Amino acid sequence: MLGKFYRPPFIGIIAFVTVIMAQPLGHSLFVMLKTLFGSADGMSFSASFLCGLVGFAMVWVGLKKKETAATWLGFIGAILIWTGWFEFTWEFFAHLLNVQPIVNEVTGALVMGPGLQIIQASGILMFATTLLLYFNRDTRCTAFKWIHRHGHMNPGKASPGKDRDYARITALETIFVIWFIYVVNLTLYDERILGIEHPVTYATFFGFLIWAVYLNTRLIKYARMAPAVRYAIPTTIITWLDIEVLSRWGILDEFWLKPAEYALEMGLVVAAFVIAGIAIYLTPERGEETV
Repeated sequence: MLGKFYRPPFIGIIAFVTVIMAQPLGHSLFVMLKTLFGSADGMSFSASFLCGLVGFAMVWVGLKKKETAATWLGFIGAILIWTGWFEFTWEFFAHLLNVQPIVNEVTGALVMGPGLQIIQASGILMFATTLLLYFNRDTRCTAFKWIHRHGHMNPGKASPGKDRDYARITALETIFVIWFIYVVNLTLYDERILGIEHPVTYATFFGFLIWAVYLNTRLIKYARMAPAVRYAIPTTIITWLDIEVLSRWGILDEFWLKPAEYALEMGLVVAAFVIAGIAIYLTPERGEETV
């Protein structure tokens, strides 16, 4: 009977649930590290360094695994690397440079913390390094391949017979998609540029909603788990942008930022993540990806 769930549309649904549950868990991990060890002391950054190191170890182990396991280890490793080495590094330099938070001049509500401002400033670095990834002729990224075809900027034919490092590729793409969505989000939130009530923010919300629906219609057609998980990563993170915007509009409560207060809700998120993760682990391999 379990075999019935390892076919469309259940493959895509399982992949989507697992990956989107990882988003609040990653945010909660960041909050818990700051709560347990402080936001800007040596112990906090030591813990964050170890968190990122575990992520790199998972990617390393994944290099020698089959496709599904390698994809899974690359994704989880990327979440730990992003949380431990990216977010906390920006927090560290925000503290070191004494960056002041941005608050609403009328209500006094926090708009953007110091660490998020450093992430926003890194946007040009994200764009420049993304261009280098775009120039990769061996990319399997659907968005890049679409631009290659329609933008008349094809870098050339892919190298034949090249083995793919699924763990490394998944980790790298996960980090860059998260980075991209962060920069877009912060641009929308920043009242000096747009602001959460700006018409462009509303247009972006509905544009990403349509994009997410389209990606999900493609995701549920996948018949193999490993490619489905890789496709679910940008799909869910794009979906997550709208969830973040809804929380800024006051429609949703970001309970994942208050895990101690919402233990039941976070417990349900963990349970959904674990159950879907087990389903991915039990999925039979069906040969390596060829396209």
